[in-house]
Amino acid sequence: MTETIETLPAAWYTDPHVYARERRLIFACNWSVLARADQVANPGCYAAGNVAGWPVFVVRDSDGVLRGFHNFCRHRAGPVISGSSGHCNLLRCPYHGWTYGLDGSLQKTPGFVRDAAVNPDAMSLLPIAVQIWNGIVFVCLQDRGIDLEQWLGEIVPLSQAYPQVDDMVFHSEVVSEGKVNWKSYSDNSAEGYHLGSVHRELTRALLPEHTKVSAYENGRFIAFNVVYRETENRAKSNGLWIYKFPGLLLHLSDYGFNLERVTPLGAERTRMQRWFWFPDSTPGAECDDVVAASNKVMGEDLAICIRVQENLAAGTYHTGQMSPSREAGTIFFQRCVREALES
Repeated sequence: MTETIETLPAAWYTDPHVYARERRLIFACNWSVLARADQVANPGCYAAGNVAGWPVFVVRDSDGVLRGFHNFCRHRAGPVISGSSGHCNLLRCPYHGWTYGLDGSLQKTPGFVRDAAVNPDAMSLLPIAVQIWNGIVFVCLQDRGIDLEQWLGEIVPLSQAYPQVDDMVFHSEVVSEGKVNWKSYSDNSAEGYHLGSVHRELTRALLPEHTKVSAYENGRFIAFNVVYRETENRAKSNGLWIYKFPGLLLHLSDYGFNLERVTPLGAERTRMQRWFWFPDSTPGAECDDVVAASNKVMGEDLAICIRVQENLAAGTYHTGQMSPSREAGTIFFQRCVREALES
């Protein structure tokens, strides 16, 4: 008889102190999706967001270099960038008017007298790492961390079997939030055990005998190789679903691509952002149907995860047991969490 594996402790899904350690030991040192590359294609274009509580932004400087920074003024922590995207010629804090070049260098400190001069080299914006893969901008708070493609590992060659973002057209972005710990959502996303009971329409669209779930150490991700049934409008086709630790989901197929970013907003709240791309030849109504189907699956996942979170927080459930044959993805994900927090 195969041994079962014990789950993470329930307290890890509610404890603010655990979340504080996760911010530092997991999210600060992994890459996170921030924006689409086309949003910051030209000098002066910027995109802003949040990485587990750290406000950050990227901007294309006048030399064409894409740079990333923490989104606070070095004077008194006012926000340098407001809004999610736009264009500017310089970076100006709206609090006291300190200004920075697009390369992050301090330019002006209005009102400071000569005997209180500020050293620009010491007070420029704090940089973060920024790289682009497959038309998507990633950031990492560790400016000298692992290279992005090394971090992605075998995702890079596996994804090349499917259409790339540059060969498709961006359709839409959908944002959802829920009162759920990010690990509750990730536990669910990393396994297919629940598909038949929670996602019945999605299950009917697949050939279950062809579904294969594999864990990859090189890139630390779970891959679901799936086969979609033939329909009135489409031939039978292959697909690849990926859950990349700590919070990146990729759904690849011949008919489109969508990406999901999981961002914790606290110990018990999580934001999910999804971006959708389709080949230019895909009819608009068909694109809308795919997004609607994805929204339905998201709603089903979020509903069950919220109920799980409520039970984890209630104080009676402490740990459970997982099956290596049915929940290999969740076991792999939870091992990644344990290793990070014990490092």
